[in-house]
Amino acid sequence: KIEYLADRLLTLMQENSQIHLTSNVDTVWKTIADTIFANMREEEEIDAEVDELIVKHKGEIQVMEMDVGELRRKFKREVARKRGFTL
Repeated sequence: KIEYLADRLLTLMQENSQIHLTSNVDTVWKTIADTIFANMREEEEIDAEVDELIVKHKGEIQVMEMDVGELRRKFKREVARKRGFTL
């Protein structure tokens, strides 16, 4: 998927008359791919932190009969916000 997204973004950039690539196309592609990979990695770390929070508060969640899916989304938004990460 990363390669496909990098290819697609590079193509869109090349087709946009307002964008003028001044660097080697391969370098631009690699930068795009690396950025996508880093973004995915960060989101995986956020998901892992959310999983830890869910486990940590499992008892409270069960007692209060909370919707785990909704709680997971709220935790994820909050963790991402604290990290300065845009979902």
